[in-house]
Amino acid sequence: MMLLALACALTGAAPCPSFADSIPARSVYDGARGELDARIPRLDDPAVRVDGRLDEAAWGHAAVLTGFTQSTPAQGTPASERTEVLVFYTPRELFIGIRAHASDPSRIRSTLAERDQITADDHVRILLDTFHDRRRAFAFFVNPLGIQQDGTFAEGGNRGPNRGSGISFSPDFLFQSRGRLTGEGYEVEIRIPLKSLKFPAGAEQTWGLNVVRVIPARGAEESWAPRARNAPSELAQSGTLSGIHGLRPGRLLEINPTLTARREGATDEAGFRRGPAEPEVGGNLKYGITSELTLDATVNPDFSTVEADADQITVNERFALSVPEKRPFFLEGADLFSTPETLVYTRSIVDPAAGARITGKLGPLNLAWLGAVDDAPLRAPARYAPREGRAVVHVGRLRRDLGARGSTLGVLATSRQVGPAFNRVGAVDARIRLGAIHTFGALAGASWTRAWAPDPAGTDSAGAPGRRVGVATADRAGHIAHLFADRTSRHWGWVATLRDVPQGFASHTGFIRRTGVTDVSVYNRLSWFGARGARVERVDLRGGGSRLYGGRGFWRGDGALEGSGGMRVEAQLRGNHEVEVAVSRGFNTLDPAAYAGYAVPAPAGGMETGDALVAPDRRMAGLNGASLRLQSAYFKTVEGSFHAEVREVPLFAEGTRGRERTLRGSLELRPTASLRVDAGVRHSLLHRARDGSRYSRALVPRLRAEYQLTRALAVRALAQYAVEEVDVLRAPDGRPYLRDGEPFRVRRGNRPAWDQPQLNPVRMDVLLSWRPSPGTMAFLGYGREVVDDEAFRFNGLAPRTDGLFFKVSYLFRN
Repeated sequence: MMLLALACALTGAAPCPSFADSIPARSVYDGARGELDARIPRLDDPAVRVDGRLDEAAWGHAAVLTGFTQSTPAQGTPASERTEVLVFYTPRELFIGIRAHASDPSRIRSTLAERDQITADDHVRILLDTFHDRRRAFAFFVNPLGIQQDGTFAEGGNRGPNRGSGISFSPDFLFQSRGRLTGEGYEVEIRIPLKSLKFPAGAEQTWGLNVVRVIPARGAEESWAPRARNAPSELAQSGTLSGIHGLRPGRLLEINPTLTARREGATDEAGFRRGPAEPEVGGNLKYGITSELTLDATVNPDFSTVEADADQITVNERFALSVPEKRPFFLEGADLFSTPETLVYTRSIVDPAAGARITGKLGPLNLAWLGAVDDAPLRAPARYAPREGRAVVHVGRLRRDLGARGSTLGVLATSRQVGPAFNRVGAVDARIRLGAIHTFGALAGASWTRAWAPDPAGTDSAGAPGRRVGVATADRAGHIAHLFADRTSRHWGWVATLRDVPQGFASHTGFIRRTGVTDVSVYNRLSWFGARGARVERVDLRGGGSRLYGGRGFWRGDGALEGSGGMRVEAQLRGNHEVEVAVSRGFNTLDPAAYAGYAVPAPAGGMETGDALVAPDRRMAGLNGASLRLQSAYFKTVEGSFHAEVREVPLFAEGTRGRERTLRGSLELRPTASLRVDAGVRHSLLHRARDGSRYSRALVPRLRAEYQLTRALAVRALAQYAVEEVDVLRAPDGRPYLRDGEPFRVRRGNRPAWDQPQLNPVRMDVLLSWRPSPGTMAFLGYGREVVDDEAFRFNGLAPRTDGLFFKVSYLFRN
């Protein structure tokens, strides 16, 4: 080692590193040969400038990870391109260098994209399991220019047992990366402060690691530690970084003040008016209690966005739809709250005035707590209830690791209270891995709810000004159960699930789409793989079905209310093309009582009610369907997808049989490294089966363009047009249903008058953003929504809402 230091000093070509260990220079670990335990050197003063050039002397002494193996499309074969990963660490930082060679560098896909938008590019994915528990890992992505994407990887995914392992890209970690294209491929240089990580206390540590290179032009994924794509555990297949010691990351403290201002306009009875500007000051705090535990707190957080979510088509939906969480405070560590049922749905916290969270791990025990005060309780009171104030929300979670295969046992408790009304849920869940391919899981929970209800001694006069009915609190309780079994292997897999959610169960902090049901499902998968270079790389045949029982019908042996079965063939073709063909057949049973409030004039005089008209054909069998999906990412600058489906469905609003045709398409254009254009359209047509008359039409085109001026500065614009036209409701024999003597329709969850114009909203947004690093940013945006009285006529577009939005924040880190 002394000779190495002397040679470095004599050359004078670059700053010389200070060695803390007697580690052999250039230790090489070949993953294809099973050399998966990399002992990496520690340097006290490497003097590395993160510029995308691996030319400092320190890189000459880093451990080298090589011998990559292909996992997709030809699993287990040698990598199609050579990749080298260089690794060393200091007491405060982890350094990773990447040399990605390419036989045809012109096919490398690299864009100056916005952070967290690089998965369509060539990129390298680093999974760092700092606790080496094979359950959770930090995920760091970089493209050839060093643009970042990051998140957390959780075995088992974030939404139940059959979603696979998944990465949440919501958390943003502070790290440095720079990259550059070379004549042989690309190089990337990465510096990760240890403050950005959580890891166990201990003198010497071993961390799990895998590095995956993604090559879109080939549709290939190649990794240092060989991966079986269908194995139940991704992290259990990782290699290790060993001999890590002498870490001194320092105490983490981040203070992130924010200033926002907005001015909004809206149309009311007096016309379109804009309110005053509304500045607000808020802030976030992150404190590392230890290297294993972190406290996050927020006061008056701003969760505004000027860009509209993609509109969902809800013409024939009976139940609420889940909306993905995008607010950073709720997303970091969200996988710790994951259970087979969604008992934690943070979108239920609508307008938090303040919140706090503790997350971390102590030995085998994972723990998380979330508390918030919500200024806008989601669960609106009944019209006769007293005025409600703020909601106070608490969520607590403990999950213990069991064994080395990834099994867990956990408990969850949630509470949401508004005055004397409350909802509380407790649950126990387990996920047990048996052998290499089988996983079993279960959840059992109970809820206790106290809500406002009319006092039998009172009179319902809430509609009269200044008067309110007498009320009292009413209690109810219920349970929930979920069982699943999963087999995941290369050629054959299956999953079976049983869900029991009785009517009395409620979760006001979660998202349970439907109660009063028992749901049973079984699905199978068979897979075939082509030889390396084959035109057809993989074929999956999937088939199975589900049955849904109302009330306690499953346990009494009653027939199912709903069910479906089908088969799907998916093919992965050479060149990153996908084709999918599916067929299905189902049945559904309507509840005539849901239509008792509808009426039609009887031929002999008087009125006939909807329940009597729907009852004879309440069970709809033979609901057939077929679909086709095409997707291609072959071209460097163009990526597209197309989906078409035809099926028979119940028209739930009117209790008749219908035929639906659905089209979805998307096109992504990347003509330059800085410009990205996304275009998409969704179209749905519903016709009545009896006479072919149109029940509804929905059409949502959407266009999004983004130009990245620099790594930090970007401008983007969005336009969206939403058409939803619905006919008046008609009885099975074609006569219009009446309410209060008038025909009516159901549109966007409301029941407008039958002759009221069906306006079509048009949304336009523009945003200028500057984000040099997570937590430090400035946004200036404007959004406007107008309505078109006839679809795509663009005549007299009347304004509905608009808003000017500004936000600036700065991250102070010790």
